[in-house]
Amino acid sequence: MERSTVSIQLLIPFGVFAFVVGVGALVMGRGGSKKVVRTRLEAIKAGGLAPSASPVALEGKPTAMERGFGWLGGLKGLGGPSDKLRALVARAGYGGKHAPDVFFGIKVGSTIFGAGLGGLACLILGLSMMHGFFAVAGGMVVGSMIPSFILSQKVSKRTGDIRCGLPNAIDLLEVCVTAGMGVDQAWLSSATEVRDATPSLADEMALVNVEMLLGVTRSEALQNMAERTGAEELRALSSIVTQADRFGTSMADALRTFAETMRETRSQKAEEAAEKMAIKLMLPMVIFIFPVVLLVSAGPAALQMVDMFAV
Repeated sequence: MERSTVSIQLLIPFGVFAFVVGVGALVMGRGGSKKVVRTRLEAIKAGGLAPSASPVALEGKPTAMERGFGWLGGLKGLGGPSDKLRALVARAGYGGKHAPDVFFGIKVGSTIFGAGLGGLACLILGLSMMHGFFAVAGGMVVGSMIPSFILSQKVSKRTGDIRCGLPNAIDLLEVCVTAGMGVDQAWLSSATEVRDATPSLADEMALVNVEMLLGVTRSEALQNMAERTGAEELRALSSIVTQADRFGTSMADALRTFAETMRETRSQKAEEAAEKMAIKLMLPMVIFIFPVVLLVSAGPAALQMVDMFAV
């Protein structure tokens, strides 16, 4: 009993340290992409941004934690982040040049920490070599999976927010174009209007406007936005805008039709999710509600039968 108490007392500081490291890793890049977008917009408004200016030069100075994880993730012996990981980091909203290296360093550090925590638990609890091997391996697996899971959740949430806010943004864009605004000015006005409702979409739209001011064509800027967000609707929007520019068709009509299609698609997805809800509710009902109902309804009869047979 005393040994177990000592083990728990020794594990508590390491648990607190792991929590602090995890929270720091999450907070580390939270405002990364937003900081880049705002820095670029402020530089353009101030007139200090040349057309040939590098977007990388406008990024903020990395913090000490970012530099540390970036150094760890940039070690050549570790292989570095894959192209798929780079795309996921960008879709999560971390658009800095070194963001993939920083996240890869977080993942490596979490894996090492998980292995160390498993080994420490093995030594404290006095496990055998075989059990210690499984403890270290399990700690490595869990430590490696936690950052990836958090990243995937952020990607899903951000992509979902962008998809939900895109129909409203397209409606605003169509209204501005119909009122006589140019497409670029209408795009910037729409980005400003949707910022309170969907900040992630507003940041991406603002970044598209920045790229166009730097000389990138509208089609390429929209394609880059689609690649960063992973939303297929933006690829369709890019094709529609490109075709309207190329063939001289009405941009307002094209945007109106596209917005109606997106609203219908969103309604269909909502109906599909509502239909699936009944099936998803069956499992918790069977596990938690049905046993209670069975106990309440059949319990008294069962007790009476027990008393009857006992006599």
